[in-house]
Formats: sequence, C-alpha cells, structure tokens
Amino acid sequence: MPSVSNIAVGALVAGSAASKARHGMNESIARLSTGMRSIYGGDAAGQSVANTLQARSKSWAIAARNAEDGISAAQTAESALLEIAALAQRLRELGIQADNAALLSSTNDIAAMDKEAVAIADAIDAIVTKATFNGVSMLGTSAVSKAIGVTDDGGTVTLKTTGGITAITAITQAGASDGSADTTLKEVAVSLGHVAAGIAALKGRQAVAYSASANLAAAASRIEDTDFAKETANLTKNSVLNQSAMAMVAQANQAQSAILAVLQ
Repeated sequence: MPSVSNIAVGALVAGSAASKARHGMNESIARLSTGMRSIYGGDAAGQSVANTLQARSKSWAIAARNAEDGISAAQTAESALLEIAALAQRLRELGIQADNAALLSSTNDIAAMDKEAVAIADAIDAIVTKATFNGVSMLGTSAVSKAIGVTDDGGTVTLKTTGGITAITAITQAGASDGSADTTLKEVAVSLGHVAAGIAALKGRQAVAYSASANLAAAASRIEDTDFAKETANLTKNSVLNQSAMAMVAQANQAQSAILAVLQ
C-alpha cells in the first residue's frame, strides 16, 4: 500500500460531510424561520394536501360570513315588519274609534282620523317598498326570497323575508281601517314567521361553517407547520456535525504534511 498520495482522501470525506451538515442547517433555519415544514423539498405532497385544506377552510369561513350577512338582512326585514305591525295596530285603533261616528263631528273628528289613517297607510306602503339591505329589497307586495351561500361548494339556504304585504289603498273613511289593519297584521305575522325560520336555519348553517373552517385549518396546520422541537434538535445536530467535519478537514490536511517530513 503506497504511503504517498496527492489526494487528501480524509479531507475530501470530511469536506463532503461538512457540506451535507451545512445543507441540513440551512434547511432547519429555513423551516424554523418560516414555520413551514415542507420548505426545501421537505414534503411537497403534504404541502399540496395542506393547500387544498387551507382553501377549503377559508371558503368555509367566507360561507359563515355569508350566513351572518343573511342574518343581518333578515333582522333588517324583521325590524321593518315590527314597525309595520305597530302602524297597523294604530290603524285598527282608528277604525274602531271611527265606529263611534254617530257621536263624532264629521267636519272635525272624523276628518282628523281619516287624515291620520291615510298617513299611516302611506307610511306602511313606503316601508314595504323601501325596506332594503345593501340596496336589495327585503319586503314587497309579493313574496320575497333570497338565496344565501352557506357552504364551500355553492350550497345555499333560502331566506324568505315576506309572503307579501298587500298595498293599502287610500282610506277615505277611518271606519274602513280596521279591515285593512287586520289584513296587514295577518300578513306581517306570516312574514315574521318566515324571517324567524330563516334566522334559525342560517344560525345552524353558520355554526357548521365555523366548525368546518376551524377543523380544516387545524388539519392543514398539522401537515404544513414546522415541528419546532424536532427542527431545533436537527439544527443543533447539524451545527455540531458541521463544526466537527471542518475540524476533521483541518486534521486531514495536516496529516498530508507528514509526507514533507519524510522528504526532509
């Protein structure tokens, strides 16, 4: 076996080990600094799955927000319906009061009641026409329904805010107000039932959406997030190996100098 070589084999082996250790250190540093386990080619397939899970999670979060918007729209309709009910109650009071017309002055008392009844009827019709959420009508003289997106794949819940509120024609006799009021009150009651059912359905679907979003985000996190305890240990290990390998490179190079001693 020759005792002389132009190649420091030990130094090459140690250098290769040092290079490998440095790569390991860089990978650990990158994973610890970014919080992503898959970086540096750590788990491309896993990252693909995590991306899909994250997309689903965020979509479910938006679906939950859609449901919240639907609830807000329903509450807008509910508030308008309650105001209509209050006005209809007063309209009915005027109708019953006008039934006592025999004891009232036609030129003053009945005329005053008629004017109030007309004003109330106009107010009810205006609310029915102008009650909107973000510019979208919530009430009307016919049924009003809106589709609310509540899933991550386009699924919807139908929010019905009214079965229709019949327009009140001009009232010239306050005594006719009680019939119009009864019709309005009945329609308001039905509409409030639709709104309450819609709110209940949206709250349930919203809870499901929030749960799905949270659990999908947790699943994605388990796949793509860095295990800090493990990666810190890897960083320490590779740091030690790198220092040791570099020290061995120096030792191997120094061993070659023994050849010079023989030549001297």
